[in-house]
Amino acid sequence: MTIDLHRGRSALPLTATGLIAACPTGAQAHVKWFSNVVNCANTPLPPWSVIGTPLFIALLVGAVLALLGVFTVERRVLPRFETLHQVHADWKQRFNRSAAWLLRIGVCVYFLSLFTQDSAARMVLTPELKAAGAWVGIVQLLIATLVLWKRTVPLAVLGMLSLYAYGVWAAGWFHMLDYVYFLGAAAFLWLDATRGASQHYVAFTLLRVSAGFSFMWVSIEKWLYPQWTYDILDHELSMVTMGLDKAFFVSSAGMVEFCLALLLVLGRLSSQVASLILLVLMVAAVPLVGLIDAIGHAPLMIVLFIFSASQNRIGYRTEAARKGADLGHVLTFALAVPGFMGLYVLTHALAYPAAGELWTGRTLLGLAMTLPLLWRLVRTSPQLFPVRRRSWRDLGGMTAQAG
Repeated sequence: MTIDLHRGRSALPLTATGLIAACPTGAQAHVKWFSNVVNCANTPLPPWSVIGTPLFIALLVGAVLALLGVFTVERRVLPRFETLHQVHADWKQRFNRSAAWLLRIGVCVYFLSLFTQDSAARMVLTPELKAAGAWVGIVQLLIATLVLWKRTVPLAVLGMLSLYAYGVWAAGWFHMLDYVYFLGAAAFLWLDATRGASQHYVAFTLLRVSAGFSFMWVSIEKWLYPQWTYDILDHELSMVTMGLDKAFFVSSAGMVEFCLALLLVLGRLSSQVASLILLVLMVAAVPLVGLIDAIGHAPLMIVLFIFSASQNRIGYRTEAARKGADLGHVLTFALAVPGFMGLYVLTHALAYPAAGELWTGRTLLGLAMTLPLLWRLVRTSPQLFPVRRRSWRDLGGMTAQAG
């Protein structure tokens, strides 16, 4: 399915259309909310047993070619959009300033919807995290109220972090890695409320990277815990496979999601298209899996809408990026697939050490698979996520004054 992305040669919208048609809509439902066999304590499949299969190799090669095609088409199409970008520059700046307001409204509606659930087993932060007690509803109602006023947003953020911390305590920090985008949203709202426009780039970057990480993380689960998705396909969503082999369907869904997540973080025009595709897929999945999916994904849908209507400043950050660092981004993807698998195995071993033995062969292999990706991120981060020297000097001056 990912291979179809490579066929869009004349224009990026054609590529996006083909990808929408190829994406398995039902697979966008969050597996942990509906599968009856989810257990994070179970050992995931060894990454080499997944990467070494002919199916996965074919999907990976197809994805590499597809992304190379997307970045090439993007580089050729972008000059035609320069005038359009300039014409709508004022509108885009106004939208960026309104993005925080839109996210605050979305957070308010989201926590109000959680507050109205059954108080005997109220959803804490996500559908599978439930707790009884009045305190959950009180915190949710306070968040929904305080987030509406900019001066009280930091208090609402503290409430969001407290519910996330409860999720860590109740389900474990490994389980909560699926929901890193909540931390990104909290950081975005905090920076907007306390620092304003001076930290817009940092706020948007944290929000974008956290959302991209969450999408990549759940796509890895489709590969290393395929039985979770199989359980849903065998029961609630048996119709969405359209007669395709389950292994092919789930592996392809993970690859499509991983590609879109990478474009979400590193793409330019393709970042907006990828955000829109993910948003459409999430909305299309709601009639199949029900209202719970709509409620649980509501904050992420709002984030995707913001990204679909705004430029990815990471993608436009450097001169090299403007000219199109096509091969560099494809290399990042090629390292990210095994790298995220290794990171998943490594963090799982840290969270659930087997028989008290932390540094096993599985853990060391996970670390070895992660290191090339970390090396790549360290090399490219100064270009994509620059740290201003002046900011460090200002921080040093503030520290000295405080002393």
